[in-house]
Amino acid sequence: MRIIITFFCLLVSQLGFSQVILPSENPNKTQELLIKRGYGMFIHFGINTFSNCEWSDGTIPASAYIQQNSIATNGFGWRYVLLVTRHHDGFCLWDSKYTEYDVASAG
Repeated sequence: MRIIITFFCLLVSQLGFSQVILPSENPNKTQELLIKRGYGMFIHFGINTFSNCEWSDGTIPASAYIQQNSIATNGFGWRYVLLVTRHHDGFCLWDSKYTEYDVASAG
């Protein structure tokens, strides 16, 4: 049995699983599209932004969320904005009929 296991380990090690993969000097199609898209803005805020904590578990009251009228985005050269609207704590940045843990319940 030891001979079979040893043979299998040697076989697996020769199949290329231990090869070092070097980064390409040329971008793939997905990377080219990302480069072409240009500079963007990533907005990732929610209930934690207003409660001075990094991670929460959904127990912070919705009333802790302070609704903002606008976010200053002009003048920085951004071509797009990506907004994360919900994360692990379950707080939704939209009015949801499925939960009261959302901006509509923030007051």
